[in-house]
Amino acid sequence: MINFIIYEDNKKWQQHYKSAILKVIGNKQDKYQILLFDKYSKEMKRKMESLIGKNIFLLDIKVPGKSGLDLAREIRNTGDWLSQIIIISYDINFKEEGFTSKILMLDFIDKNENLEENIRSAIVVALRIHAEYKAFKFSYCNELYQIPYDDILYFEKNLNNNYTSIITKTKEYKIKQSIKNIEIELSTAPQFFKTHQSCIVNLKRIDHVDFSENIIYFPNHEINLLSRNKKKALKEKIEKGYLYDII
Repeated sequence: MINFIIYEDNKKWQQHYKSAILKVIGNKQDKYQILLFDKYSKEMKRKMESLIGKNIFLLDIKVPGKSGLDLAREIRNTGDWLSQIIIISYDINFKEEGFTSKILMLDFIDKNENLEENIRSAIVVALRIHAEYKAFKFSYCNELYQIPYDDILYFEKNLNNNYTSIITKTKEYKIKQSIKNIEIELSTAPQFFKTHQSCIVNLKRIDHVDFSENIIYFPNHEINLLSRNKKKALKEKIEKGYLYDII
């Protein structure tokens, strides 16, 4: 699922953004959704935190409650460096600030010049970038899913049956697949690590680990599936940080 998040308080411009999206993505409504926000609010923040899939943000600079640049900083400060951010403004003077504010902006688009064409071009690039990110594919309730790796917290084998739970930041899915087969499928994804014969964790999603109590903490979740012979390796990987991707 591709989530297009439009952050714009002017309904006319909202429609321009939406039109540009539809001209690129078409009418495949089962593969994307468009969310419109005309101001910053707790409800908007809640909806953003519950998103599952790959995100493309189209952020206007001047929106009530929080500027587009400040919202972009908030997104990055949550640890989300994969969502694609497109900043849109009348004021070209914000362009330099956008590229120097450490928000990893994909593009800065001037509302005064070829707006829809430039948005379409940026969206095509964003989709190509997202296509490079891997996802875990599975069938659940007779539907096919693709969950981006970074949305997964951990996999846990259910000891009383043949199912494995996939725990994401907002949902749980039960699939009829063994931990061993999942481990093989994830063998080329170094961010995943088997901490127990019944558990595979996403190293990027761990908040912290209590090694004395063998508890691994994630956002709003915790598990006590850490084998004694896995402690040293897990500690080394966490200490390396993102270097475990290349070491």
